[in-house]
Amino acid sequence: MYDQNWIPCSAVLFFFATLLSSVGAQNRSTFSDWLPVQRLSPPINSEFSDQAPILSKDEKTLYFTSNRPGGSGGEDIWVSKRRSPNSNWGTPVNLGPKVNSPGIERVRSFTPDGKGLLFMSDREGSSGSTDIWIIVRNNPNDDTNWSEPINLGPTINSPGSEIAAKYLFANGGRARKLFFTGDRLDGFGGPDIYASEINDLGFESPVNVFELNSPGVKTCFTVSEDGLEIIFVSNRPNTTGDLAYTELYTSTRGSVNELWSPPAKLGPHINAANYQDVNPSLTIDGRTMMFASRRPGGIGKGTFDIYMTTRHRVAE
Repeated sequence: MYDQNWIPCSAVLFFFATLLSSVGAQNRSTFSDWLPVQRLSPPINSEFSDQAPILSKDEKTLYFTSNRPGGSGGEDIWVSKRRSPNSNWGTPVNLGPKVNSPGIERVRSFTPDGKGLLFMSDREGSSGSTDIWIIVRNNPNDDTNWSEPINLGPTINSPGSEIAAKYLFANGGRARKLFFTGDRLDGFGGPDIYASEINDLGFESPVNVFELNSPGVKTCFTVSEDGLEIIFVSNRPNTTGDLAYTELYTSTRGSVNELWSPPAKLGPHINAANYQDVNPSLTIDGRTMMFASRRPGGIGKGTFDIYMTTRHRVAE
């Protein structure tokens, strides 16, 4: 029987050897505004809820969550592949019962080496209503040989809800953190964004990222690979748990040691007023963002569809 306190530490140490060897010096890039969004066509979007998309580093594999038929029940993780970034997506494949359960498995993020996939789940073994879990593989291109799901443990997961998470290994490997959102007792209200430093033994006590949080709800998010940009979901200025309307906000900072700037709504082409926009994810190069939305024009009535938008680097 594994000690639950040791599991997250062993997972972290497993990643350090490969992650830190590939982390180099990073400079902040300046980008253009996001272009108008495009809804992905079938077979990615369906009449069911399709959400939480993330692209592989080569942008030829798409992982997402769906409650479409053919899975284990509830929300499952699916994967689709294509020959090139300009090709059509193939028929999505369910990751199977080793990964998926009858409950929720909602995709959150990959480790920088592509070998670890973080996801939110209410599966058996969770300490709260939802926890952060991870599955790992030896080959970042192999979607058939995942480990058993590993709970990140009690330092990260609480009796409340943990919703989203992403590792940051930046600044030449000197910045080592796990960002996550959780509904914890020291929050401002609703789930807040937290950061946990990672040392050689595992996760340190999480710290509230106060400059990003508000009395409203903060849920899923994405952090750029250099750690200088975050895009997250919030229902602010609403101060209740009502998630009928959520929008994407962004914040930046000059270095990983600085505070984040005051959050601002993404725009002008991204958010759909009075609808839910959720689950943002950035590609490694920061030029493509995917997210999910309940906005009109989707395939299913009132369900989530997956959208994407792009931007380009601006010479500094």
